[in-house]
Amino acid sequence: MANVIVDEMRCLAETNEAGSDDIYVMTFRGRIPSNGSVATDTEFTVHGGIDYWVNFNSGERGRRGVVLAAYDPRSLYIVQMVEKDNGRDVAGNVRELYKSGLELAWTAALARTIGHSASDRVAVLVSSITSAIRGLNSLHMEFPKGNDDEIGAPRRLILPAGNPSAVLHFVGDGGHYRTAVKVA
Repeated sequence: MANVIVDEMRCLAETNEAGSDDIYVMTFRGRIPSNGSVATDTEFTVHGGIDYWVNFNSGERGRRGVVLAAYDPRSLYIVQMVEKDNGRDVAGNVRELYKSGLELAWTAALARTIGHSASDRVAVLVSSITSAIRGLNSLHMEFPKGNDDEIGAPRRLILPAGNPSAVLHFVGDGGHYRTAVKVA
């Protein structure tokens, strides 16, 4: 079984806060059913911020080979990078709340797209999951306890057939990071 892995994590510019940055990555994977059904096959993972990508300063590179999700060419991937300030906000029960919320958003979006063309369906799914992640972030990173920061908006990861690798840039108050991923 192949996985989507981090090939390189690079800090292009750290945050303005005192000290180095610790970051983590949240990845949503949802398989798009070919028959237009609403059957769900999703995965939500959180990696980093503990021993993977810590103490980043501008120009530094971090640990490679970290598995983000299982690879499935029929799946949609959405990735969010987060700067961890104290304890990771998306852990334990909160991670399970994200997982449940994203599964619900995915199923609802699939239902709304029955009968749509493939490209229209993907656009709705991307928008729905991106909005769901942002909403969950606002609940768990800002109100009432959270202190982690989104680094830019969630991004769609496109892994082209024949060359399943891609680079995502995340830019925001939490810094500027370049994440290269590949299927291995």
